Amino acid sequence: MLGDLVKRLVNGVVLLLGALAFFLVPVGGKTSAQHVVAIFSTKPAREAAQAFAHAARDLAHEVAANVERAKRAPALPDAKPKPAGGHER
Repeated sequence: MLGDLVKRLVNGVVLLLGALAFFLVPVGGKTSAQHVVAIFSTKPAREAAQAFAHAARDLAHEVAANVERAKRAPALPDAKPKPAGGHER
C-alpha cells in the first residue's frame, strides 16, 4: 500500500520535472515548447491540420448517416447460422 503511494509520488515528481524542462529549459535558442509551436505554425502544418479536420468532419457525417440509416432499417429475422465452408451437416 505504502509502496504504491511512493511509486505514484515519484512518478508525479518525474512528470512535473519533465513538464518544467519542456517549458523552461532552452534547447538552442528556444525551449522545446517554443520549437513545437514554431513547427506547428508553419504553412504546411496549418494546411495539414485543415485537411485532417475536413476529413474528420466528412467521416463524422458519414458515420451519422449510417447510424440513422441503421436506426430506420427493419430488424433482421433470426437466421440459423451456416457452418463454415458452406457445407451443411
